[in-house]
Amino acid sequence: VYITAVDAFDLTAAEIENLGRYMKNGGFVLADNGRPDLNFGAAEAGLRNMFIQALGNAGKSINIPNRHPIYHSFFDLNGPPFGGERTTLGNGQQDQLQQSPRVDFLEGFFVDGRLVAVYSDMGYGAFWEQSYENEPQLKMGVNLVVYALTREGSTAMPLDALLPAAD
Repeated sequence: VYITAVDAFDLTAAEIENLGRYMKNGGFVLADNGRPDLNFGAAEAGLRNMFIQALGNAGKSINIPNRHPIYHSFFDLNGPPFGGERTTLGNGQQDQLQQSPRVDFLEGFFVDGRLVAVYSDMGYGAFWEQSYENEPQLKMGVNLVVYALTREGSTAMPLDALLPAAD
C-alpha cells in the first residue's frame, strides 16, 4: 500500500483497525510525506499518527540502517537517495529543490522484528512523477516494491498459485 499526504488527515476507527490488521498479518505500507519541505508539518503528523494508532504497542519505529535488505532487494543502494520537493519560485527562476538536509534515512515500523511499514520524509512521489533527474528515486521505488512482494511473511501470492495446474 502506498499512502502520501500533503495536508493533515484522520482515518476512521475502522480504517485504523483494518490498516493495523493488514500490517500485522503480512501487509506492507509505504507512507511518503508529500511536503518534506515543512519540518514537522501536518502531513508528517498525520502519517506518523496513522502508524502509531494502527500498530499501537506492537509497532516499534527505528531508522532503517543502510545495510537493510530494503536497499538491496533489486538495486544495490548505499541507503536512501535524497528527497525533497520541487517548487516553482514564480520569479522567473527554474524549479528549485527544497529539503531539510537533516533527512538522510527512511524510518521503519517493525512488528516482532519484521518491517511492516516505511515512513519517508523524502517526497519521493514528486520525483516519481518527473520524467528526468529521478533515477536514484526510481531505483528506491523499485526496491520498495520488490522488497514488499518478496520478503518473508508477505501477503503477496506466490506466482505459481496464479498459474494453472500442470496436467
